[in-house]
Amino acid sequence: MKRTIPVLAVAAGVLGATLTGVSPASAAAAVDCSTGGYTRVLTSYVPTNVQRPAVDGRSYNISGPVAYTYEVCLDIPDTSTFTIEARIRYADGSTSVFVDDRPGDKVFRYSPGAYGFWQVYGTMTGPGSTYIYYTWNEKQIPA
Repeated sequence: MKRTIPVLAVAAGVLGATLTGVSPASAAAAVDCSTGGYTRVLTSYVPTNVQRPAVDGRSYNISGPVAYTYEVCLDIPDTSTFTIEARIRYADGSTSVFVDDRPGDKVFRYSPGAYGFWQVYGTMTGPGSTYIYYTWNEKQIPA
């Protein structure tokens, strides 16, 4: 399930949070989740064409006084697209939503900030009435 992609960083900053990604397209570099030093690995499955909460394995996430950036390497079948949506609520009550809907394997980062709350949703495209497996590789980086 390795996908060949160019190294293109996409950064979006809203209220101090960021999401970056590497965009799939032509042959440049392959996404290999086994080489990123990820400390948390979750293998799970989702029904196709339905938005599902907690695709990161957690119903909800709460950050403490230290802000972290979360780097995720997502390993999915090359013919699928797993749209990831991180909904973040900050300590000041403001909110933001980040969406990554690139096809195939991908690496992205988001920073919910200190004292934040967030949930991660996902929608996997594929044939109707099927379940597709994915592997969520994650690590925390001090912001």
